Amino acid sequence: MKKIIIAVENDTTSEKIALNGFQLGLELNAEIALLSVVDLTMLITEGAVTLKEFADIAINDYKKNQQMLVDTVFKGHQVKTFVEEGIPYEVILNVAKKWNADIIVLGTHGRTGISHLIMGSVAEKVIRYSEKPVFIIPIKS
Repeated sequence: MKKIIIAVENDTTSEKIALNGFQLGLELNAEIALLSVVDLTMLITEGAVTLKEFADIAINDYKKNQQMLVDTVFKGHQVKTFVEEGIPYEVILNVAKKWNADIIVLGTHGRTGISHLIMGSVAEKVIRYSEKPVFIIPIKS
């Protein structure tokens, strides 16, 4: 395993996912990348902010979150960062393929029932469609 890509959201779960992915990367002596995906598909605006403006704000927020993770979790280790727009599971799979990642690390909230049906599961779709091994970090919300 030479390359690990760690998909993180812009929330409190990102530190736990990054830390677990980083520990795996250290064990495997692998190159590490962080990936965040801005998902605009569920966004509805009322004209106050355009979709482009929202995307720019979200991308900036994700970059700040990634920098915080680089500073607190990775502490001086080289980490590549990606912030992309699109459907999360598709972007994760595409970036992992383009970057030639050997393993994908991401978290799952473990939702069930109606919330799972409405929100779907990025982790489930990544597992289903990935040609690469996937390492899942369980996150309880």
